Amino acid sequence: MILNKKVTSTLVITSINKPNNVIKKYEILSKKKNIDFIFVADKKTPKFKHENYLNVLSIKLQKKLPYKICKKIPFNSYSRKNIGYLYAMHKGIKKIYETDDDNYPRENFFSQDIYKLNHYKVKETGFINIYKYFLNNKIDIWPRGLPLSELNNSKKLLIKKKKVKQKFSVVQRLCNKNPDVDAIYRLINKKINIKFAENKSFFANNKSYVPFNSQNTTWNDEVFPLMYLPTYCTMRATDIWRSYIATHIMNKLNLKILFTSPTVYQDRNYHDLYKDFDLEISVFRDVKKLVKVLDSTKIYKNKKYILVNLFNCYQNLVKKKILEKAELEILHAWCEDIHHLKKKLVKI
Repeated sequence: MILNKKVTSTLVITSINKPNNVIKKYEILSKKKNIDFIFVADKKTPKFKHENYLNVLSIKLQKKLPYKICKKIPFNSYSRKNIGYLYAMHKGIKKIYETDDDNYPRENFFSQDIYKLNHYKVKETGFINIYKYFLNNKIDIWPRGLPLSELNNSKKLLIKKKKVKQKFSVVQRLCNKNPDVDAIYRLINKKINIKFAENKSFFANNKSYVPFNSQNTTWNDEVFPLMYLPTYCTMRATDIWRSYIATHIMNKLNLKILFTSPTVYQDRNYHDLYKDFDLEISVFRDVKKLVKVLDSTKIYKNKKYILVNLFNCYQNLVKKKILEKAELEILHAWCEDIHHLKKKLVKI
């Protein structure tokens, strides 16, 4: 399929389920807003009928795509979402939205104007629990990926309201009702129904780490290479590791990440919380070690070396045995694919 030239944004979702009411809602909104919609299938994804407007990347189609990464990523892996990212880049897209099949979009999912929000700059440094800035009450909640040793840091440092016109390379929009928290929070709090503040946004300084996820995120083209989701880690770690690696590189390049009020709410798919906990152990154990390795990794302060920076970060994480050596083979294919796509966009 050749993309309509007027389309500049794409939504990417992967799922092992056939389209549910959430997917159908995204189809309606995508068509209404002229947004391309890529659905990345996996081996467990059942066959289903769909309208031509939905770009379904079936396994059969994925095998025909000219990306080296297609042959490297194993089946039944959330990281096959990487193929959808490349497919969007291949079409010359400027912005990629991503979410999951249990996040219901609000009407402003594609139309949230970040420059009309009330902006605040967070003065805090180090690891930041961004959720506490969106809650005026005393609810104790933290995002998945925040080090457990930082949970007692509930104090909000002074924040300065800003009128901003600067560009944000990544925008993490929050999620109401059942937001992205870790298994420990869910095991302690059986009933979760969170409502974050409306019309607000926060951004941190370049000496901070704020974990973000793949639940409701937008990426602009200058940081597309940083979207890479690692394969040889658990599904509950892949987007968290990506967020820390991307943040480290972006901090050095003075590129900003914005956190905004929700544009989705989640009716969570069934999860075995004890299995989730097991899949998150590596994050609980290694997150501070990972950041220490990243802080010791040299970053070239030129955007044209963004792939070099990405590879160097992963190489050091492999050396310190935080990630497996096999990850570098897939990452190398990712870097080669992006390099070729940058040289020449071809019709698909």
